[in-house]
Amino acid sequence: MSRGAIEVVMVERNRTVFRALQESTLKLACTNVLLRCEDGLKFAHHKNGLFDVIFLDPPFQSDYLPKLLPLLVDQLTQDGLVYVESGEVFEPDPAWQVVRHAKSGTVHYQLLRCEGALEHD
Repeated sequence: MSRGAIEVVMVERNRTVFRALQESTLKLACTNVLLRCEDGLKFAHHKNGLFDVIFLDPPFQSDYLPKLLPLLVDQLTQDGLVYVESGEVFEPDPAWQVVRHAKSGTVHYQLLRCEGALEHD
């Protein structure tokens, strides 16, 4: 949002965190933020439009990443990227190219591009 995004969609399942996001959005008068109190995996199962960047920060002990990535291929723009955070090194399936990866403290993060996303108009 601070980098000039036209629209930001935030999906958070935890109601306490969701309420804090709502309060922050109101305080900052962010009119371009859509908040959804929903499980991210459920959200990804729906057609939500196309995104330039998708940030994934699921609970580190969950098995969400391998379940989410296949659902996101059709939700990325042609040059779309997925930023992933995890507690361990995450190995995406071969359809995903690791553009960049690093570690900060105990957090591993990667920037991924999917070859299948290139087929969008």
